[in-house]
Amino acid sequence: MGTPEESERLEVLWRSELGAEEVAGHPAPSGVRIRVETDAERAVAACEGVQVLIDGHPSDALLDAPHLRTVIVPYAGVEAGLRAQMAARPHLRLYNSHFNAPFVAQHAAALLLACAGRLVRYDRALRQGDWAGHRDGPASVHLVGAQALLLGYGAIGSALAPMLRGLGMRLTALRRRPDPEASDPVEVGPAELHRALSEADAIVITLPSTPDTDGLLDAAAFEAIRPGALLVNVGRGSLIDEAALWQALEDGRLGGVGLDVWWQYPPHAAARRATLPSSRPFHLHEDVVLSPHRANAVHGWRDASVRDVLRTLAALAAGRERNRVDLEAGY
Repeated sequence: MGTPEESERLEVLWRSELGAEEVAGHPAPSGVRIRVETDAERAVAACEGVQVLIDGHPSDALLDAPHLRTVIVPYAGVEAGLRAQMAARPHLRLYNSHFNAPFVAQHAAALLLACAGRLVRYDRALRQGDWAGHRDGPASVHLVGAQALLLGYGAIGSALAPMLRGLGMRLTALRRRPDPEASDPVEVGPAELHRALSEADAIVITLPSTPDTDGLLDAAAFEAIRPGALLVNVGRGSLIDEAALWQALEDGRLGGVGLDVWWQYPPHAAARRATLPSSRPFHLHEDVVLSPHRANAVHGWRDASVRDVLRTLAALAAGRERNRVDLEAGY
């Protein structure tokens, strides 16, 4: 039998490849022991006594380990398959990480500024020696005093808000459970989406993909959008109806679009050099800024991921909650 200190220790198996190398460079929180095993088969053999699993794609065998009580996904977002696995095991608790919130918020702000300045349009022109952007062509959008609508006000939206305030923008946020007393940003619920879209000069999507959010911006939503509005998506491609977005661009309803998330991804590594992100020609449109799902690709992002998971482990060891996922909501 172990010592009292050993019996109270939180046993953790780090199965995810994300952070598996970096975790060795950090001391485990007090009362926590971490073992790393990224091989799926060996991980099942190593799960004896494990109470916490770090894994974004766990097998059923791992989830059925006798002592397991907690699963931590070491990045933002929980896939539908894992939500279903967890729903079938109500004794398990699920947590995820928001380590990338400031990184994604910065990228969203960059996409918004690129759209507002029409940087893609005039960069392309000047590379051909065309100075149309000097005096001709569509003007840039001045953001000071403009209304920004945040579709989602979780970790990313909260990190983005001060950046937009710094640009002089006024803020409204769409939330599942809005606070009617909130004033900066003003909070609205899903039933008020179309009205909020009609009042926004810029729309930034930071929502996760869930049954309630997929297809949120459909043809009717684009009809409601204020003409000339800018749209940025750093949430998930599935939140936007692909055909409806393209039609809104073709009709001139949108002033610019910045996308870091898409509908088509390379199916394997060899396809990464030759896969367009959409069935529509967004890559040819002068007022679209394309980004290959790289909002959190900043220096030190892996280390930041590990440090965030360790903070969650420290909270769990102390009997506190941190970043728990609401399975019904999906985030």
